[in-house]
Amino acid sequence: MKNKRYMNILLIAVVTLITTGNLYATDTTPTLKLKGDLRLRYQTEKKDSSDSRVRNRIRFRLGGESSISEKSKVKFGLATGGTDPRSTNQTFQDSFQTPDIRLDYAFVEHKLSDQTTLFGGKMKNPLWRASDLLWDSDINPDGVGIKYQAKDSNIKWFITGAYFILDELKFSEKDPYLLAIQPGIDWIINDKTKARTSVGFYLSQNLKDTTLDHSANTNTVGSSGLEKDFSSIVFSGQIDFKDQMGVALIRPFGEIVINTNKSSSNKGVIAGIKFGDQKVKGLGQWQTKVSYRYLGTDAWFDTFPDSDSYGGATNVEGLELAFNYGLSKTTTLGFDLYSMDKINGTKDKQTVVQVDLNIKF
Repeated sequence: MKNKRYMNILLIAVVTLITTGNLYATDTTPTLKLKGDLRLRYQTEKKDSSDSRVRNRIRFRLGGESSISEKSKVKFGLATGGTDPRSTNQTFQDSFQTPDIRLDYAFVEHKLSDQTTLFGGKMKNPLWRASDLLWDSDINPDGVGIKYQAKDSNIKWFITGAYFILDELKFSEKDPYLLAIQPGIDWIINDKTKARTSVGFYLSQNLKDTTLDHSANTNTVGSSGLEKDFSSIVFSGQIDFKDQMGVALIRPFGEIVINTNKSSSNKGVIAGIKFGDQKVKGLGQWQTKVSYRYLGTDAWFDTFPDSDSYGGATNVEGLELAFNYGLSKTTTLGFDLYSMDKINGTKDKQTVVQVDLNIKF
């Protein structure tokens, strides 16, 4: 019951600060901005132990943003897909069945000052991620958070704190939640080089002896659920080289995770490089990414990693190769290859190939 009271206090504080801030803010005419994207995907997947599977899929997303005062915004999004927080894909099947459109995110964002922003609701992930090793890009957490930024010459400092609600247990006073704190820096080294690095601290509570929905079932469990809570430290970094060796962007990146609550199979790492144009926003522009990942059984929650990497499981290692090519200012053609296998246990290699047509509007 205590945890629920704390959460209520946090939510009340968010609403109070935003409401109070709006009372003293300069009136603004409400505005609504919309944007969206449509993706058509051809996907094949094959495990050594099973036959190939082919899926034709669609993803549609519509996002909106409304300024309710000079300091506050409401942001929301709708998307295809089912209840899985790691996927907004809809497979073509079941005799032209009409797919669902669901709430993807809805949250309020309030600037306490030029440096500090408060947010709450079902939000876009506020934590910086150098890769999708730990967080699938479709996950939009529930909870509250705060971000502080300050600039000093060629260095910008930031720190993000968040309280994520993982579940609501009907017959228990102890709902599971995740606390996250992530300090980091942006460093402009020179006109053609900049870097970003951060250290994230993640502490879960009340997860022991529970099982989260949408789990890949690869974390170590006991008779009643997860064997232990998580206490993970994540080191993230990337460095951008502009206009080098005839390429607009060269970006090495990497992340390391260590779960200090476990003594074995508790580490993960990803190392990769992205190169090509800064962004793919025109005919002939392109970008390529190559990476290797290794994620131990209990290094991280098996509910959060990239769902295209062995179904989002832990105890996985392998390579990813991605390529995007611009067809116009709003349209790109993408190719993504995952070649993944189990680290421990019986080997069962999985290969996933995705060909995407992406249209933004």
